[in-house]
Amino acid sequence: MTPNTELPVLTPEQLQVLRRFACLEVGVEEVRRSLGGVFEFDLEPERRTASTHFRVPQPGIAITRDHISKALEQKRLGLISERELVYWATMLLLNDAYEPDPKDEDFVAEWLNEISYSLDAT
Repeated sequence: MTPNTELPVLTPEQLQVLRRFACLEVGVEEVRRSLGGVFEFDLEPERRTASTHFRVPQPGIAITRDHISKALEQKRLGLISERELVYWATMLLLNDAYEPDPKDEDFVAEWLNEISYSLDAT
């Protein structure tokens, strides 16, 4: 493994794409395009893998109750599919740039895991 200090720092544009993804403003393919070379991933249910090749931002992008609520509401309204919801939660779990809000860490982690592993991504 490469020492953390030798890894590239995410650009402001890459961080913005990750923030927008967390808010469901861009999709998985935009993340793939923007982070090509520094973050590779497979979100298919049988694989769910990620390789991080960037220095983890400090602080990370906080994922809050509001993110969970917005995602569930968008699914309820039919604005996103169940698959998109599963991929969203899985990405937030796999990408080290994201971190649960320290005030609600257990709640956020539990909901992301529930969405990622209990819902149908097919």
